[in-house]
Amino acid sequence: HVSKEDQESVFAMLAAVLWLGNVSFTIIDNENHVEPVEDESLATVAKLIGCNINELKLSLSKRNMRVGKDTIVQKLTLPQAIDARDALAKSMYSCLFDWLVEQINKSLAVGKKRTGRSISILDIYGFESFDKNSFEQFCINYANERLQ
Repeated sequence: HVSKEDQESVFAMLAAVLWLGNVSFTIIDNENHVEPVEDESLATVAKLIGCNINELKLSLSKRNMRVGKDTIVQKLTLPQAIDARDALAKSMYSCLFDWLVEQINKSLAVGKKRTGRSISILDIYGFESFDKNSFEQFCINYANERLQ
């Protein structure tokens, strides 16, 4: 059982991941450094994840590096900022997915007697998705799924 509050949090995180994909950047200097455009996408993401919009802007446009006892702030270029945005979205989605699997597994382990049932992720080497899948590849993938 997932509480109403947890359900709302799940939907908020999913929405934040989707809105994060709409965050765009503007170049701010001659070295191609960027900052996120302060628009509906950025504001919505900040609201959904419960952070200050300026903190979100900083996290998507700058990187802090520790060198000894010093902290160096590095501005990101457009490709780096896009990678940072996408990495944040992937991390959020991955954490959410792991949490959901954990909640489902908890619900399957009812009471004192464990059922032995659980959800897992199986990544079979050779289980592939090509740009153009043939019928043969479909059959191979189907057989692999049935073997799981």
